[in-house]
Amino acid sequence: MSEQDPGFLDQKYLVDPYLNWAKAEGVPIVTGATLDLFALELGDWARFGMKGAICHLDARCDYLTAFVFELASGASSAPVRHLYEEVFYVLAGAGETEVTLANGMTQTIVWEPRKLFAVPVNATARHRAIGAIPARLVALNDLRYLMGLYRNEAFLFGNSAPMHGRQEKAVAAGLLAYPRTCALTNGEWASVPLADMSVGIDLATIDAKASTLARRQMQGRHILGVEGEGFTLSFVSDTSEMVRTDWKHGVLSALTGMSFHQHFNAGSTSARLISVELGSVSSPMFRSRRAAYGDTEVYASGAAVLAERADAKALFAQACAQA
Repeated sequence: MSEQDPGFLDQKYLVDPYLNWAKAEGVPIVTGATLDLFALELGDWARFGMKGAICHLDARCDYLTAFVFELASGASSAPVRHLYEEVFYVLAGAGETEVTLANGMTQTIVWEPRKLFAVPVNATARHRAIGAIPARLVALNDLRYLMGLYRNEAFLFGNSAPMHGRQEKAVAAGLLAYPRTCALTNGEWASVPLADMSVGIDLATIDAKASTLARRQMQGRHILGVEGEGFTLSFVSDTSEMVRTDWKHGVLSALTGMSFHQHFNAGSTSARLISVELGSVSSPMFRSRRAAYGDTEVYASGAAVLAERADAKALFAQACAQA
């Protein structure tokens, strides 16, 4: 086909269906290297019947996105079902989520601050704030990837596929988790098997005045502070420039793929982080995710762990002295 052919001239290229969808939703789209989710200005989101905003972190990957929602005390959201998978973290307030499965059975998830919960894929969910203050939630999901893959809003939000097996496994795995009570060893990441999702949720604790190893991250991920505070240094090699990202409870950041990331806690109390990315223990999706969860039979490109950098060690010592 020649470039003068009218059919060729009508073609569109480099279209991002997810971004087009996000802009059409008519709610604030906020960007930045890190976002304080408590401070975000929200707008009315008709689709969900809540106030909300879409969060696009500078280092976000091509698989996940994040929404922030808020419900006034005593208010309920619109009933919604969708094919993308989503994990909620409760920033403030208390409430409950009524889940209706494809078989007609209902489940009620009762949540409060600092808890995680998830709704089984394609189940209908309705949230209600039951505390004395507004409930604010952050929802991390794989809509970005699926909207780009299928390019059809009705398919993702109006699909009648019952998903009986997936929903049964989700309920059996559990729909609620409390990351502050999970038993962890300093610096080690542990999987949170919430709702048997393909979206992976990992949790790490960092003791006071301690750090994790510098590990290579193949896919991008979102990081959310849930306890204490600290910072992360990101770099592509042992001699490349380091990028620092500070975090605390309610601050969301993103870590780019194909880079090393090392987490530090210069404070006097322990800190905890939640990491969310595509690929879980039950459904790793990628060879690198299988390797991260202990599969030694797959090939993961490049070194997984890097010896400590002297400049990173010096920066951490300075931060500890100033804390």
